Amino acid sequence: MSRSAPALAPLFRSDQQLRILGVLFAGTGNELTIGAIAERARVAQATVSREVARLEEHGLLVTRLLGRNRLVRPNWELPWAPELRSILLQTVGVLGRLGDALAGVDDVDNAFVYGSWASRFVGEPGLFPNDIDVAVIGIAPLRVVRAACRDVEDDLRVEVNPIVIDRESWDSSSPEPFVAQIREQPLAPIMLEVERGV
Repeated sequence: MSRSAPALAPLFRSDQQLRILGVLFAGTGNELTIGAIAERARVAQATVSREVARLEEHGLLVTRLLGRNRLVRPNWELPWAPELRSILLQTVGVLGRLGDALAGVDDVDNAFVYGSWASRFVGEPGLFPNDIDVAVIGIAPLRVVRAACRDVEDDLRVEVNPIVIDRESWDSSSPEPFVAQIREQPLAPIMLEVERGV
């Protein structure tokens, strides 16, 4: 469902547009296919195609054909591209940065952002979050997870609060109250393995 103004960054036209721009500007800057953008942004491929065409028409994106694939990249020639990247990195780029950081940590099965940041991500209005709460599912040592998140904290200038929950506790049909509370609130999944370019 498309919303007219995403709660994480209400200056953008829609939640879907914000996520697409976030994948492109807050990511590595590599060219991506429409399908890769759709997967990372969690937006339908047809919607990505339409949004990419609109954003290219307005000069925010650059595309080229390679065989049957349309490759898309940010237009870094825009004078305000660094500022746009900064805004996107602080908002929807959080998931990509956390995914990159946690992808190198052994024994992480899944990871989610929860709490107020996840609530804004799914469209619930409210104040912008002061921190980012991360639930890591697996048996990775908490100190290793914290160390992996430290660079994200430094880059984004926001506190990251990770916790580690073992798979059995997370999947339990009668979890302890804290785990149940996390499972009942909005969760923003962190992609741990991301295709790099084409």
